Amino acid sequence: MAAGSKTVPLERVKALFFKSAQLLEQGDAVGAKKGLAKVVKQLPDSAMAWYNLGLSHQHLEEYHKATVAYKKTVRFQSDFIDGWVNLGLSYKSMGQTDEAEQAGKSALAIDPNHPRALNLIGTLEAEQGHYEPAKECFERALTSQSDNIDARFNLANLHLGKGDSQLALEAATPLFEQQPEKKDYRQLYAQIWINLDDRQRAAPVVLELEKQYPDDTDIQILGLSYRELIRDHFGAIEIAEKLLEKQPDDASVWSSLGSAYFQLDSIDKAKSCYEKAIELDSTSAEYENNLGLTFASTGDKKNAERHYRRAIEMNPGYTEVYRNIVAMKRFSSIDDPDVAEMKKLWNQDDLSDFIRTKLAFALGKVYDDVGMYDEAFDTYRLGNDLKFQDTKIELDKYFAHIDRIPIIFDGPPVNLVRQETRIKPIFILGMPRSGTTLVEQIISRHPSVYGCGELPCIERSITRMEKKADPQRVYPDDFWKIPKDTFATEVTQYVDWVERLHDIKTPFITDKMPFNLVHVWLIKAMFPDAPIVHCRRHPLDVITSNYFQLYATDISFVYNLEKLANYYIRYYRLMEHWNHIFDGEITTIQYETLVQDPEAQTRGLIDAIGLPWDEACLDQKRSDTAVRTASIWQVRQGIYTHSRERWRNYEKQLNPAIDILVREGILNESLAYVNG
Repeated sequence: MAAGSKTVPLERVKALFFKSAQLLEQGDAVGAKKGLAKVVKQLPDSAMAWYNLGLSHQHLEEYHKATVAYKKTVRFQSDFIDGWVNLGLSYKSMGQTDEAEQAGKSALAIDPNHPRALNLIGTLEAEQGHYEPAKECFERALTSQSDNIDARFNLANLHLGKGDSQLALEAATPLFEQQPEKKDYRQLYAQIWINLDDRQRAAPVVLELEKQYPDDTDIQILGLSYRELIRDHFGAIEIAEKLLEKQPDDASVWSSLGSAYFQLDSIDKAKSCYEKAIELDSTSAEYENNLGLTFASTGDKKNAERHYRRAIEMNPGYTEVYRNIVAMKRFSSIDDPDVAEMKKLWNQDDLSDFIRTKLAFALGKVYDDVGMYDEAFDTYRLGNDLKFQDTKIELDKYFAHIDRIPIIFDGPPVNLVRQETRIKPIFILGMPRSGTTLVEQIISRHPSVYGCGELPCIERSITRMEKKADPQRVYPDDFWKIPKDTFATEVTQYVDWVERLHDIKTPFITDKMPFNLVHVWLIKAMFPDAPIVHCRRHPLDVITSNYFQLYATDISFVYNLEKLANYYIRYYRLMEHWNHIFDGEITTIQYETLVQDPEAQTRGLIDAIGLPWDEACLDQKRSDTAVRTASIWQVRQGIYTHSRERWRNYEKQLNPAIDILVREGILNESLAYVNG
């Protein structure tokens, strides 16, 4: 009993101890602490009393006081393992990792297989980036106690941080199955599905968490990650801006915001965000690469390369940077330092499919540049095969959806929106790699036009009109019934978002989303007087160019020649249908004719879209519109002809696509474009 303290009968002290311990179990750490403080005065050498007092302080996040109590615990009972573990945990919470590690090792000296001690040491190793020692600790903890949820949770997070989402899923699944309502487990489970690119499994978990915890920062970060997965760039912007209001010094959120703006062709805003991210974290190769992309999109090759080179210095194995460097160079020889570095990476035995895919598209372009066509196609084919295996899109369903559109939209819309808007869009559409970027550059040189690039606003309108109806609508089946005022609301939303993304001072804009070719009927309902320009190119040049391109989006049909040819057939038939029901209202530009006779074709184009002629449209050196698509460096060269009939270098390899197109009557036996 402590000297000078008032003597209390032992039975009363024990009763107070048990009452305090019960309060602690019930979650009343404050009440427990008051009682236990009295107990340790009467029983100053009681390890159990000090231990419970330490627990009270720990629950209240009074970690310094907890360490005092736990040190008393192990002083009076040196083999009290949980005392050592909790001492370590308290030190860890205070950031005193050396002391925490020593306490954990003291526990393991008593019992080398103690699960909580192993979990403590594992977390300390993980925080220092020591993957293998941390993994061993967590696995040993689970061997010792298979239902140790902390070790399982930490092991799953360790795998996730290392990029092995499949192992993370295996570790985390029992947690989610046992406690499906626990927030931390649901959050982990959703992040794993996001990393596995499984939006269908991620969606219900993320959306329910957002509904339950709308202001929770961790859930908002999860929601941002999910919006990036589903390429909801507008949603990503909204979440990122909310997060930055709370934590303006988070470099990763600035980078995510920049990426959303970049994908929406709002290049100036993207650049500002990436610069802010680098200001906050100057060690990230990813941020340097992304900033380089913004300079590349405006044709600033010098600054683009400067940031790409910085990224490589930070991470010599960062293959995405090499892809970007290769895109802006035309190689005359494979004896190039960048090629040598890529080959070093290529020859690594343990290279992941993800990295090999990126390198395949980069090296394929090098071989194509230098005229090594067989090597080029073989390398591209390897990259395409790997990418196609990884696709998450069910192409049969996607193709069936496209097939249904001309059946449902068998005539022009009747509920037309006739309203004046602050800006008037000019829609440019067609197959990817058919000349849409070149045509946008020509039109946007006109002083009355601002080039906005690829805007996903029409797709976003479809999603809103589907989901906001009760019962939900299905596109295209239910869109005939949509009233004019709903279309008018979407027109307003379209204009608002475009003005939010771009500083527009012209009456016209371009919307160069190639896949709007599927939505011509909806465009005519929302913007009945808007010009629509259809870009057309020889099918085999389109197919070759697409097959040689690694896209940021999962448009998986481009990675398989047969699927690509079958998509082309659907595009071809759909454009025939639109031209039939909108007779004379769609302007078609043939790529080959445009590059052969640019002045006559440009004059005809400007006249067809209803603008007065301006000589600026012929000024190939003027290129104010940013470009972030695969055509980024081609359009900077002005109109050029060396990509015409590029497919002839690969005619024998293209036979699977050729056979399909000839059979469907799109190519004749001489491989000429029937409508070309």
